[in-house]
Formats: sequence, structure tokens, C-alpha cells
Amino acid sequence: MFFAIMDRKILIACYNGRRMKFANVVGPIAEARPVQKPRNVALTVLFSFFFVFCAFAVAQQPTKAVPRIGFIFSTGTPETPSPLFESFRLGLKDLGYVDGKNVSIESRYAEGRSDRIPALVADLVQQKVDVIVAGNNVIIRAAKQATKAIPIVIITNVDPVAAGYVRNFAQPGENITGLGTLSRDLSAKRVELLKEIVPKLSKLGVLWDSAAPGPAIAFKEYEAAARAFKLELRSLDVRDPNPDFTGAFQSAKASQVDALVVVGNPLILQYTKQIFELAVKHRLPSMTEEGRFVSAGGLVSYGASLTDLFRRSAEYVVEILKGAKPGDLPVKLASRFEIFINLKTSQQLGLVIPQRVLVQADKIIKE
Repeated sequence: MFFAIMDRKILIACYNGRRMKFANVVGPIAEARPVQKPRNVALTVLFSFFFVFCAFAVAQQPTKAVPRIGFIFSTGTPETPSPLFESFRLGLKDLGYVDGKNVSIESRYAEGRSDRIPALVADLVQQKVDVIVAGNNVIIRAAKQATKAIPIVIITNVDPVAAGYVRNFAQPGENITGLGTLSRDLSAKRVELLKEIVPKLSKLGVLWDSAAPGPAIAFKEYEAAARAFKLELRSLDVRDPNPDFTGAFQSAKASQVDALVVVGNPLILQYTKQIFELAVKHRLPSMTEEGRFVSAGGLVSYGASLTDLFRRSAEYVVEILKGAKPGDLPVKLASRFEIFINLKTSQQLGLVIPQRVLVQADKIIKE
């Protein structure tokens, strides 16, 4: 019944959740006719109760939860995250999403141990994050097996259709979409570039983790490239958990390998410093697939810009957070490719990089 005696102004104020002074609210009623003191007291109590009720109702309205993004690092620690993570965060910021403000990134670190990745993925699934970003094949496979409900944005260096991650590029289907680096399609180009740097190249070694699925695909591609360029190929394979890099390089020396390709994956990332110190020690020019290996002492790299890909992956995440279904978002391919050259390493090897190669470089490291 008390709604019937309310002035329309009161109802509007309650609807908007605004607090109004009692004098302003009851003014029209007070001017309309004289009011007895006892009735005035009763109205005061009634209005006070009414505004407390409105304030309580507004306070009880549910607030929108901050969306959570699961991000797994194969290497690094919370204190030293990958530079690629910063690229991803910058991509989010460009689209109006700031970590710790209107979005939360749940980070997990495998610290170079691939065997820890399934448990880290399972933890994110249990936490019911809104989307998972998977930046390598071990993480992608673990995420695909762990959930069909949570959207997954991938960055992969293998053909995602051939690997079974998605149905096709245009309509990925299910809960996965993302970007491909075209890394395997560039294998022949890397061998060609290495031949320009090492004209007398006749025996090529491939250093790879033979226990991982991604490098196994890569090795087959380098076998095909070596045949195309009429090169002898030597497998320098290592395995977790105790990779024998010293033995692999001794095998390369015994086989009289002229140069090597290093196939990157979490295991190789964990031992990067040791690998390129051994390469210099054995005077072996090295071709890598990512610029970060050249920054760590490798000679040259050719591949898609991972910085650009991780930044672009934020676009998928934002579309999904806004309601898009990952299976309806086409898988896109890399559009930027980079050549990195380390002149310090070339000097240590006593190798002169041809000028025609230097002018193609996107980044030259001198010290």
C-alpha cells in the first residue's frame, strides 16, 4: 500500500539508485496540505525505511565478473616472463583490455619441463577461465585433450589441420582457433639462405628433440629440403629429460657436418646458451627458426614474427570475450617474416656474411 502514497518523483529516484534529501522528496506533499505532527513522523519513518530498502536492493545487484585469460609459459618464471607475453598484453591494451583492470591473466609456468604442462592446463580448466592461449604444440595438445568447452587460441608452427587441431582454416569448428606461423613451409627457404652464407655446404645437421611431435614434423621437412638442394643430412637428435648436447655436437664433428639447423621447442629453449656455445666451439654456423635464438647466440634465423603473432592473438581473445565462437573464427597465417643475423657469432666463427644477405636482415646483432 505504501507505493500508492509515493510521489512519482520518489519512484524515479529509487529506480535510478540515487540518494535524495528527504526535504526534496516530501516537499510537494508538504505544500499540498497541512500535516499533523504525528503523521509527519510516521511518513519520515516510512520514507526512511523505503530508501534503506532501495539502497539495499541496489547494493545486491550482481556485478559483472572480470574475464580471465589462461596463459601457459613453457619456459621462464613469474619474475622473467617471455617477451612474447608482453606482446600479447600490448595487443590486449590496444583493444582496451588492461591486465589487472578489466581483464585478468592467469599465468602458469612449466619452467622448461614439458611434462608439467598437462597439469598446468588442467588447473586452468578447473579454474574455469574464459579462454586459454596456447603458444606451442605441447600446450595445444594438452589443452585440446583437457577441454571441449573453454575456447582455445593457438599460435602454432605446424599445419593446424594436418595436426588435427582444427577441421579447416575457414571453419575451425569446436573450441579452437588462432594463428599459424607457416614455419614448416619455410624450411626450404632456411636451407637456401644457409647455403648462401656457407657456399661450401654439403653436409647439413639437424639438432632436434626426437621425443616431441612438432620437431618430428620439422625433421621430415628438412629431409625433403636437403634432398632438393642435394645435401647429405645428419640427424643430431636429443631427448628429455637428460639431453646429451655434447654428444650430439661430437657426432656432428665426426660426421664432418658443415652447418646445422636448430629446431626450436621448449627443450631447446631451456638449453639455448649451452647449444650455441657448443656450436661456436665446434665452428658450426647455425640456422634457427626464431629471432630469439639469434639473440641468444645463434648465427641466423628466418621465420614468422612471433612478436606480431602473439600481439595479433589478442584480437581473437577479445572477440571471444565479446561472445564470438572460436569455431566460427578463421585460422589466420603469419603476414610478417624476419631475418635476424648475429655478427658477433659470425666473427667468432671466422665467417663473413655476404652483403646480399645482410641487406635482407630485419635485425643485425653486433654485440
